Amino acid sequence: MNLSKDGKRTLFAEASKFCLDIAKLVIGGVLLAGIMKEDIDKTTLYTLGVLIVLFFTFLGFLFLIISKKIK
Repeated sequence: MNLSKDGKRTLFAEASKFCLDIAKLVIGGVLLAGIMKEDIDKTTLYTLGVLIVLFFTFLGFLFLIISKKIK
């Protein structure tokens, strides 16, 4: 895949938006699962939720920084 600099910048910017959107959706999913009356271990739910949100947030900001550095 041979992209121009504009194409790479756009690709990384869109990947950044996607990862940050996934992080927001995971937050919503964890909160909704936490308030449901299902038999779910809340410690595991919140721990995994926080780890996944941190991963996607870090990845989103990393892609954002990379997209800003491409000139």
